[in-house]
Amino acid sequence: MTDNIESGVRTEPALMARYGAATAEDNLRAALAAGRLVERPDGKLTLPRAPGRVSRWVFVPNRPYLRCGFLTKVVFEAAYAKTAVPDGCSACYKVKVSARTLRELVAAWEIAKAIDCLSKWGVDLDNPYSQDIYAGYYYAGDLDAARVLHRIVRAAIDADSRLGPGVGMTIKRGCSQFEAAVGPSDSYTFTPQMAALEAHLWSRFEPPAIAAPGFAPLADWIDLAFRLGDDTYLDFTGGHRLRPATLSYEP
Repeated sequence: MTDNIESGVRTEPALMARYGAATAEDNLRAALAAGRLVERPDGKLTLPRAPGRVSRWVFVPNRPYLRCGFLTKVVFEAAYAKTAVPDGCSACYKVKVSARTLRELVAAWEIAKAIDCLSKWGVDLDNPYSQDIYAGYYYAGDLDAARVLHRIVRAAIDADSRLGPGVGMTIKRGCSQFEAAVGPSDSYTFTPQMAALEAHLWSRFEPPAIAAPGFAPLADWIDLAFRLGDDTYLDFTGGHRLRPATLSYEP
């Protein structure tokens, strides 16, 4: 960290708390040295760009976006070295919809557009903590709100002929990577010191600009569905194959 950051760091006692084998300050320094966190000339902290990475998720912004990037990358991974769940995530519960086909994913996505909640929809295949190919996540808030939302979404899905009771739904707390690193989500602990540290870091964080999606969601999903053998993609191509079948021969 540069001198201006060091002087700012030393004014915040919460940075002296230990998370894992080191203090939050030392963990942040290590993240800066490794390039997982970037310090700007004005002393602000931000996240590095991830060149070449394309997200297969599309958001339904019926509520404001959350501070997930800051809480997972800056707080959980950098300041806490993956040893504590951020206080800012203490009231984060999600309703997950597990779609089995592209047809189900699109149908559930359409339902979400009419529900007063922030949600994201797309391909869960690259998520190492998930066994689903397609999924949707509603960001519900606390557990009571998640239970109310679950009933609303469940009723809408059950009534849709393209979906129905066979579509899986669960309520989960926070990000799966938290449980993998820290343990079961019903045993998380939070302290006022954590809240103070996170407020301090947020005051010095500059969120990266939100870029326009680098893909057309449906076109990308169709391509993936074709390669996975999910022929429900034909619903969205007028029944035309995405690519011609190759000629096969009798053995």
